[in-house]
Amino acid sequence: MYRRWVSIALLITAGLFVGLNPVDRERIAAMQRGDRLAAERRYSDALQAYEVAAERCSGCPRPRLRQGEVYAAQGRYDEAWAAYLVAIQLGGVGTETMEGLARLHSAQHSEHRAIGYLQRLLARRPGGGELWIQLGEAYLATGQKAKATGALEHALGLYITGQQRQSVHGRLGIVCVETDPRCALDHFLEVERGPDPALARDVARLIAALRTMIDPGGQAHDDPALVRAKLGEALYRHGDLMLARRQFEAAIELEPAYVDGHAYLGHVLSLLGESELAVQHLERAIALEPAYTLPYYFLGVHYVRQGRRITGRGYLEQAYDVDPTNPAICAALADTYLRAQPAAYAVAERWLHAAVDNAPDDPRFHLLLAHFYVDYMIDPGVRGVAVAQVAANLAPESSDAQETLGWAYYLAGNADLALDPLKRAQDLDLGEPRIHYRLGEVYRALGRASLARQSYQQAIDLDWNGPIGDRARQSMAR
Repeated sequence: MYRRWVSIALLITAGLFVGLNPVDRERIAAMQRGDRLAAERRYSDALQAYEVAAERCSGCPRPRLRQGEVYAAQGRYDEAWAAYLVAIQLGGVGTETMEGLARLHSAQHSEHRAIGYLQRLLARRPGGGELWIQLGEAYLATGQKAKATGALEHALGLYITGQQRQSVHGRLGIVCVETDPRCALDHFLEVERGPDPALARDVARLIAALRTMIDPGGQAHDDPALVRAKLGEALYRHGDLMLARRQFEAAIELEPAYVDGHAYLGHVLSLLGESELAVQHLERAIALEPAYTLPYYFLGVHYVRQGRRITGRGYLEQAYDVDPTNPAICAALADTYLRAQPAAYAVAERWLHAAVDNAPDDPRFHLLLAHFYVDYMIDPGVRGVAVAQVAANLAPESSDAQETLGWAYYLAGNADLALDPLKRAQDLDLGEPRIHYRLGEVYRALGRASLARQSYQQAIDLDWNGPIGDRARQSMAR
């Protein structure tokens, strides 16, 4: 029965489309083409398609609204506002216009104005699940947690996609992780069961830490400081630095001599830009346990980040003396030599090889070594290709590994071998402008000018005001 009604609906739609006059058919076809191109992030081509639609119907606001959305996606906010203004002049402030304005205000961090538009929209369309999600996110951005929770929970009771539902549960879990760990755990378990495996992986540590925290007869009672620190580490690795900071501070309050608490708190404070306090906690961790690697490593990385390369290297060397098999320490030491003026490439290479030797099955360190050979043009064609191939074999779903392998082949003069890995990288990460730029270079080398120009244009579209976009413009002008 369902297929029958779908077939009837398609026949009716097709009949209506055929019955339109040629100008209307051209406008609708142009709009559909623009929507498809915008979804593929071929923004310049999408803008042209919408311009054709606007020419076929000079009084229609929708093509201008779509252009505004594309400009906003590119970060071209002045042009987005101009397009929306034209749409408003043509059709007033309708529902679709308010949606676009709400997104544009959010993109420019004017959440209070976005909230106003979203509230007006929801008064008209209270069943719009995606609108409730946007409202919840806007409330979170303005620190209104209770209102954000209400909006996001309301969205869960409406129609939204499986991935949106998974993301909403993740946001709600973070909102209540400090005040109601069991509530947070329930939300993260929903994320774990969701359709996106990457989102599920992101909450694995949080689930483990929260289970430990709420276990009535477990570690939470025997060592509450450790439990707090484990949750802090999980939050840090999830990217929630302020929440992680508070958990590490709580751990230290429970156990003032807790070494890991001081070490991780110092590292998080460093990432938050609180340098003086970060050093105090890291030095305290070293004083508490001089033979422990982690605070030396964190303090070395902190000083390197602050531009004090030699001081940082000294702490990293002390960390290495304690734990010479740690690949992260080796990689960090290599970085200090690459930052030197001039760079000490031979020494950096030895440290990167040490990292790989210490973690032969970890693609991250193979990829660092491949980047060394390729990005610094040390030996992209032989050693670069060989190491990048290992990284790609270990992590076939890594766009970075595939891109690095393809670019190594290109730099070695093998454009034909470069094409497949770069196309694979493009499939894995359609939004990375550097991949499109490099594909353009490969297509140019292969004499495929049209595809080269298309790839350059997509790099420009994705990095309109950035260095890769500028480089692609220069290549197109050659």
